[in-house]
Amino acid sequence: MAAIAASPCGRPDCQAIARLGLLGCLLLLAAGCTSGKPGTTNRSYSLYAETRSGFARSVHSRAPRNGRAFGLVEITFHPDYRLAGANSGCRAKVRDVGLELVITLPKWRDGKPVSSSIRHRWARFERTVRQHEMRHVRIAKAYAARMRKSIAALQSGTGCNDLARRIKQRITRIKAQHLRAQKRFDARDNRRLKPLL
Repeated sequence: MAAIAASPCGRPDCQAIARLGLLGCLLLLAAGCTSGKPGTTNRSYSLYAETRSGFARSVHSRAPRNGRAFGLVEITFHPDYRLAGANSGCRAKVRDVGLELVITLPKWRDGKPVSSSIRHRWARFERTVRQHEMRHVRIAKAYAARMRKSIAALQSGTGCNDLARRIKQRITRIKAQHLRAQKRFDARDNRRLKPLL
């Protein structure tokens, strides 16, 4: 599991920023949390409130990771390739690098009618969280394409065992680059996320 660590801070506004820093950046890369094949699964958690403070409480009590994230994307890369040996050595024939995505977003639960200010707060919250998570998805897709191209470019003159080792190292390196890119995005987007609650 990968997550952005929140800086310790005792002030309420700083604590809120720390929680927002985890928005969407909890990228669970462990296959045990996913179905094991490429595709997208959409999930939701329900919110309802009649007041601003109630809205914040609803988010913190129902959002993923015990309220520490307002949205969540679980990402698993699925490189699909085979090694082909020849007289000149070994090459990788890449079919695809699929992505398995599990996206969790907020959903409004119907209840008693609420004020226009709460309706606007909800609309802004939902829109911003969705945009943020879809940006995480776009970053993942860019790195899947990078991984596919990088694997296809590798070859070995000493055999397929050597190439398999190098491909594994390359995949590990690109996954680490991907995670850093996701964290950089969260750091940049925090200013937009801060006012949500």
